[in-house]
Amino acid sequence: MSSRRKKKVEVPVWLAEKFRRYVAEKYGLRRGAISRAVVNLIMRELNLAEAKEPNTVDSIVGLGLLSDYLWEGEDLVEALRRRSLHVSD
Repeated sequence: MSSRRKKKVEVPVWLAEKFRRYVAEKYGLRRGAISRAVVNLIMRELNLAEAKEPNTVDSIVGLGLLSDYLWEGEDLVEALRRRSLHVSD
């Protein structure tokens, strides 16, 4: 049995098209993108964002945002290697 529920909602055509474009830009055109977008928006609206799965790209990127490292466009592999070795330029 699935732990998900299907909900059918009716929205104005203009809003549905705008939302579809938003989802395509932010989440891509993959299967399930609209569902992920709806779940994320509902969670954000209900202040449940902290309940996100920890293994998402956003959580990985968030680790970088918490660090004091300033990436200036250099090769990412080299930047990470220098950072891990604590070697400056």
